[in-house]
Amino acid sequence: MKDLKISKKEAAKVTHDINNVWHERFKDKEFAVIHTHSHKSTSPSYDYYFINHGFDDYEFLWKRPTADRC
Repeated sequence: MKDLKISKKEAAKVTHDINNVWHERFKDKEFAVIHTHSHKSTSPSYDYYFINHGFDDYEFLWKRPTADRC
């Protein structure tokens, strides 16, 4: 399976978001999704689907824009 091609900056932000809730939401899950919010009102929020290889080790599969905005 191929990784989603995203910038290092985007991957770092999403990884940080996952790490913040990893123990509560993702510790025992192999596949997961996280909803992220942009701090810019003109930018979409995304759902990121990923494989969880353990804390701070994620393989991003795809992302989907969502309708809500921050």
